Amino acid sequence: MSADDLDLRFSTAPAEQLIGVLPVLEVKEALREEVEDDVTTELWQEHQFEMDAVEEQAEEERRRASKHEDAADDFATAIMQAAKLLPDCEAKTILNEAIEDNPGYGRNPL
Repeated sequence: MSADDLDLRFSTAPAEQLIGVLPVLEVKEALREEVEDDVTTELWQEHQFEMDAVEEQAEEERRRASKHEDAADDFATAIMQAAKLLPDCEAKTILNEAIEDNPGYGRNPL
């Protein structure tokens, strides 16, 4: 085997350049490695995009959960004040303020 053949064998040349120069098994192995690298890279990128999208969704859900937690705290504080600390007329005012401060929460009783 010539020096050029050895140089080609251990180079990073595309597998197509090895055809006819190196034995078939070595060319086959070089092709397999080349394809494996391409497929691995493509799969990693695809899954990375999916993981980024899932991370974004999780962050949005955390923001929504925090918003709901804040509203629950507001209502709990208003109920505590209304039930324990204030006369009836002031209690109703506090509860109405909590409802106004958190639009979209609660429903009319059946």
